[in-house]
Amino acid sequence: MATGLTSRQREALARQLAQGHTKVVAVGVDDYDLEAGFSPRRTGRNDAIAVANCFKDLPHLHADATAITAIVSRGEVAPSRGEVIRALRKLARSSGPEDRLLLFFSGHTHHIAGDPELYLVPQDAFASDDPGCLIAFSAIREVLRGSAAKHKLVILDVDPTLPREFLEAYFSRVSGIAVLSSAPGDARAVNPQHSPLTAHLLSALQGSAPAALDARLLTLTSLHEYLCTVVPRPVVHPPARGVLVLADFSGPVLGAGAFDPDGKLFRRVGLSTRGHSVAIKDILTSLSRTMNYTQDYLEAQANRALGPYLGDELGKKVSRLRARFRWSSSEVSVDDACITFPDGDYQPSYVATAKLQGLLVEEVSLAPSWLEGPGMLADLLGCLDVDPADVTFTLAGRLTPASCVPRLEAHGWQVTSELAHKIEAANGRCVLRLTPETLALSGLPLAALFAAEPDKEAVRTAAAALAILG
Repeated sequence: MATGLTSRQREALARQLAQGHTKVVAVGVDDYDLEAGFSPRRTGRNDAIAVANCFKDLPHLHADATAITAIVSRGEVAPSRGEVIRALRKLARSSGPEDRLLLFFSGHTHHIAGDPELYLVPQDAFASDDPGCLIAFSAIREVLRGSAAKHKLVILDVDPTLPREFLEAYFSRVSGIAVLSSAPGDARAVNPQHSPLTAHLLSALQGSAPAALDARLLTLTSLHEYLCTVVPRPVVHPPARGVLVLADFSGPVLGAGAFDPDGKLFRRVGLSTRGHSVAIKDILTSLSRTMNYTQDYLEAQANRALGPYLGDELGKKVSRLRARFRWSSSEVSVDDACITFPDGDYQPSYVATAKLQGLLVEEVSLAPSWLEGPGMLADLLGCLDVDPADVTFTLAGRLTPASCVPRLEAHGWQVTSELAHKIEAANGRCVLRLTPETLALSGLPLAALFAAEPDKEAVRTAAAALAILG
């Protein structure tokens, strides 16, 4: 991106976003009167509803959910001239100096010969030559300029009937508000429910178009630069002062809800291996005629017998732990196959993959303090002879997985599965699974990452993945 915000600017903008909210009026008109000179449209209603829902649902847009209004064809209230102006005036009056106002309009614009004004066409327009039934853009400008809000933005997704030269000349005379407008030219539809411009605008707002971001901030400038690459070059009139930020993806993927009151992100960290193959007869040496039993029964019996089966190995692990960490014998204990030690435990388990064959999987569960000492975790894993493939963080607070999707995508993750209770995503070889209580990562070079002197390549590989933790 050419915008090149400095780190200080980004920090300042993030603080500004935290203080104020975006308030939205989204207007979508499809049901025009052809006899009045305006052809019906197809996507205006969907465009406006989708934009309004974006600001309602996505926390990174910092919107005031109580101040988002969609006025659309076939809605509860028709997008008439009076309703649009009334909604704008209400929004302008209710906004404080830290807020941002957005008017989104998907419909027709109009120019009357000999009249320098640009008009938006409401649904109740009854003539193309009567300014009294249209909405003059100058009237919109005056309503918005009368608000105390620090930024006012108008996005026009309109049929490209007016020449670019007229739009550029008109908006160059506008002061006090920022404008982004579609312009004449052919654009390939990417979603049958939306116009091309709105489809790409939604992608940018949702974080699924990283090319639209500048240092993970969606600004009016970065949005315009992105849209210029995917639709006919829109007309833009910059804000009167400062940088207008629409969305902030710069923070950690996991929002405030994942942290406890003391600021801790997770209560427990679990490390697990992929497991190595073992035959059931090697564990259940005294069990004859195994074909008479079900797989589930054999699996349960194998887990009960792991203590004797692994006895010698468990004893060696305990000795190594005590020698390395200077623990007393009372601090390290073995109960069946589980080793318990200060702030952690080690638990192997047998997982059947067939009736007579399975995997011996090892899991280490730890308090967060184990991650604080350089090399300590690597030494612990060495004593236990564990080479983990997966790490699972048990979160301190509950979160809504779906709310994390925009920032995941903005951080370069490809979301591969979306359910209400679970999100899965991939970033290179790393795979992420997110539930309301846990965050699991696989494909990271964990052993090299936790070493006293971490491997530089391992750190680079893990950096993008662990950025989701902040």
